[in-house]
Amino acid sequence: MGNLCACLAAKSVKKKPATKRLANPPPNASNRWSRIRSSRKEKLDDTLLHEQALAAAILFRQNGSSLPFDRSSSLRYPPNSSSKKSANTLPRCSSSRARSLTDPLLHPQQLVNQDIKLDELETCHFILVHGGGFGAWCWYKTIALLEEGGFKVTAIDLTGSGIHSSDSNTITNLAQYVKPLTDFLENLAEGEKVILVGHDFGGSCISYAMERFPLKISKAVFLAAAM
Repeated sequence: MGNLCACLAAKSVKKKPATKRLANPPPNASNRWSRIRSSRKEKLDDTLLHEQALAAAILFRQNGSSLPFDRSSSLRYPPNSSSKKSANTLPRCSSSRARSLTDPLLHPQQLVNQDIKLDELETCHFILVHGGGFGAWCWYKTIALLEEGGFKVTAIDLTGSGIHSSDSNTITNLAQYVKPLTDFLENLAEGEKVILVGHDFGGSCISYAMERFPLKISKAVFLAAAM
């Protein structure tokens, strides 16, 4: 028997067209690209935070690092003497935030009674208690206006809030959280009374303080607060 020979033509191989790598591929294209972009963003955020921390440290040193940081004070500018309405206007705050459509149209002097006599009041000492996730720093505008009106103001940092050095994870009850406020009220002089102001969860805190020290509290203000 003879051998069967067959001659077959070589099969032509089609080359795939070269694809260009996209600078910004879609989210589902590659997890590696997403990891690279996220790591770059984290580095930029870390750099920005580092620069902000250095700027804050420089400002703190310029104000005198040997003195304690006064969280209850804010920079206030006197009214412009050349203005015709300077006699009826309060000093503006150092905040540079632009007014939004949701801001009230009332001026600060409309919210403060200019004819009030502090000597006739039972007390002119305000105790400001912040809400959850805040600190005494959130009252800086309120402190500026009240002090300009002649009132005495104290803003409290509750346990683990603001500059309070306690770990918030160790708080297990309301008494521990409100301890800075109750300690302050306990150390008040005999017969001295204060006006408590609580915002948000701070309302529950001043309610607790009112039960503990009913004779040391003249009034309580619940500012969008829980009771």
